[in-house]
Amino acid sequence: MPPGTGSTKRTGATKLHYARQKGTAFAYFRVSTEDVGRLGKSQFTIYNFITNSFAFSPSRKGLMLKLLEALKQEPKSFAALVGELSAPKGTLYLLCLSLERSGLVKKGADGRYSLDGAFSQALREYANWWEGWVNAPTP
Repeated sequence: MPPGTGSTKRTGATKLHYARQKGTAFAYFRVSTEDVGRLGKSQFTIYNFITNSFAFSPSRKGLMLKLLEALKQEPKSFAALVGELSAPKGTLYLLCLSLERSGLVKKGADGRYSLDGAFSQALREYANWWEGWVNAPTP
């Protein structure tokens, strides 16, 4: 099928590659005590957060930044994001999937993506669990 005339079917190695990408589409948040001082002094940016959360190439991190900034303005459909960000659909889909699985965005019943607080709630739960484990009596 000629490029731009419709969808193509992925087979073989390409299909496996995309399946692997979809399977790992979530945040791997890196916690660094060195960041604590920067957080308190407002020297930690959204780009630093993206870098700590996702092992993406610099170009994908840049697109992620634009995506989050667009959603901070207002909820948007996937089609609106593709148009606004001039991003390849496949790349944008994987970014949205990563954000959704990580609890940073949610997809509403209307199909629009919006920012979500589930990520921060999950981090609080992990922190609470850790504090409980550290303070629990040793058997």
